[in-house]
Amino acid sequence: MANSGKLTRRHFMASAASAAAIPYLVSGHVLGLEGKLSPNERLQTVLIGYGNRGHELMGGALGSSQFRVIGACDCFAFQKESAANRINQHYRTNDCKKFDRYEDVLEWKDVDVIINSTPDHWHTKIAIEACRAGKDVYCEKPLTLTPIESRQIVKAARKYNRVVTGGSQRVMEDYGYMAPVVQSGALGKVTEAHVGVGNPPIECWTPAQEQPEGLDWDRWLGQAPWVPYSSWRASGSYGGGWRNFMEYGNGFLADWGAHKFAGTLYIMGMDLEEPVTLLPPRSEGNDTNGVLAIFANGFKLYHARGGHDITLVGSERTFRHNQDRDKIKPLCAVDIRRYKGGQTRLMEEFGWCVRHRVRPFQDVAYPAAAAVVCQLMAFCYRLNRRLDWDRETCTFKNDEAASRMVRRVQRAPYQITMD
Repeated sequence: MANSGKLTRRHFMASAASAAAIPYLVSGHVLGLEGKLSPNERLQTVLIGYGNRGHELMGGALGSSQFRVIGACDCFAFQKESAANRINQHYRTNDCKKFDRYEDVLEWKDVDVIINSTPDHWHTKIAIEACRAGKDVYCEKPLTLTPIESRQIVKAARKYNRVVTGGSQRVMEDYGYMAPVVQSGALGKVTEAHVGVGNPPIECWTPAQEQPEGLDWDRWLGQAPWVPYSSWRASGSYGGGWRNFMEYGNGFLADWGAHKFAGTLYIMGMDLEEPVTLLPPRSEGNDTNGVLAIFANGFKLYHARGGHDITLVGSERTFRHNQDRDKIKPLCAVDIRRYKGGQTRLMEEFGWCVRHRVRPFQDVAYPAAAAVVCQLMAFCYRLNRRLDWDRETCTFKNDEAASRMVRRVQRAPYQITMD
């Protein structure tokens, strides 16, 4: 890797803590100066990656008055053509531009926004390079693959003054109602949460298959090690495929953790925090069958392996997501972080923030921190021992083997580079 992108905790927190308050500089490009926006003033948008999630995000963008989708990019020709046909049918034109390489998208000066819905191992690199190219970014979750990538993506967004949002709509739209209840003190002091998400990642041992015509398999693999094509390895199925495998992500632990762990920490007002200690299952201090993450203030976040969705345990009451939704109300009005501009949907709020040059609800720093929580838990499962995390140095205390896991060897020429 050309640059570790190490960002100290002090700098990381300083750049993130004021996310709701500090506006970006006004961009003439986004405000339509010099004729760079279309006459209808929609944000000129290209989608990169047209798998299952890309298909859904495309629908959101096409159905919005804020965006005009002008291009589609995918390294699989079939997916690229399918996306372009959908765009052309929607607008009743033949104007959609098609790209095999995201680099060509970033060189296109007409583009204001990219929607990055590639597999997880491509999220950070494309987002960083989009920031460098002056584009604002909607990036699917989980935002990053490693703790180092979480430092790098925040650093790039801040350096290039870009609006970057993470892709978890559930943090606010599913779990947001719990935040004023907890932060008003209705549960007393909340000391722990039990959160049910999927399993940690596994190694992939799929048999080689004939590669389909029109797929650039080397590019699909990107920074990951080269292996022969497998349809299951490449599958974007919500029930499996690449989401299972450590080569391309951090398993369903991170896939759902980006929603539920992030939502829990948002509810607690702690969603810029990272754990200080992780305890493996059935170990001293943790009698559960899942990893326990302990934060500096003593709050305990349990990865529940069954039996829970999100359960918050307070000194006065326990609060279970959905089951107790109408049973416990806030004690008083609480000023919590919400979607900007009166928006009620994540993508619409992103568009509003791009136009007004303010940091969104899911500003890059929040999903970057949530991704680290998931990654540290995955490390603890893999090593099956206590880990003590030093956020300042982005290493584990007195554990050289664990510290080597905070970055990955990246295959050329797909390494992440930082200026």
